[in-house]
Amino acid sequence: MFKTLKSKTILSCVFVALLVWVPAHGWAGDDEPDQPRLTVSAEGKMNVSPDKAVLSFAVETAGGKLAKVQEENRERMDRVMKECQRLNVEPKFIQTTSLNVTPEYPPRPRRSSGGSLEQTIPRIIGYRVVHQVNVEVRNLDNVGKVVDRVLKVGANRFSGITWGLQDQQPTKLTVLQLAASKAQAKADTLAQSLKLKLVKIMNVMEGGVSVVAPAVRYRMANAAMAMSESADASVSAGELTVRGTVTLEYEISSQ
Repeated sequence: MFKTLKSKTILSCVFVALLVWVPAHGWAGDDEPDQPRLTVSAEGKMNVSPDKAVLSFAVETAGGKLAKVQEENRERMDRVMKECQRLNVEPKFIQTTSLNVTPEYPPRPRRSSGGSLEQTIPRIIGYRVVHQVNVEVRNLDNVGKVVDRVLKVGANRFSGITWGLQDQQPTKLTVLQLAASKAQAKADTLAQSLKLKLVKIMNVMEGGVSVVAPAVRYRMANAAMAMSESADASVSAGELTVRGTVTLEYEISSQ
């Protein structure tokens, strides 16, 4: 029995020693100094011509009876849809973005000291329906024509034009390549100037890529003027600016 207790005691001591040794061994590397690092960032930029335009139109109708207001709105929007298709805009490029039905009330009267609650509750005097759509035009020569024709046949609100790219991915990848090359060249220049050696890349971070379109303002006053003339509205696409950033982190050492 004594031998058994002695064996158990020895095993317990060995186990405790292992528990103490394992964390100590694991923490030993934490006291080692970090390797020196060099971090550089760079931006890639390209100006490209857009190959699509998204036009935002709406049909707004109002009246006393909801059914009649909705019917008028539907008829006007049907004319807009058919005119877009007549101008070679496929149905899949016409998308409803919002459809709102709003009750209208008379101006709220002031409540007199002796007035009842029922006299102050607003009553509905009519309805307003606003149906907004986005129309994507891929033939940029037709943009001005689509604007004019849609406003003539039924749309009575126009929010503007957004220029874009049908496929942004190739341009975005090219911009990231430019940014990475610039960051690498910047790191080489700094290392050479400071007499350092770039050992290896430790981390690569993409800062994101943005496509910025020029602001386009097309007021309804201009649209009304265009509708009264036979010529289509003159629209210039300009260029899109695509920007992307890349950050590189190097391990460095002295030469």
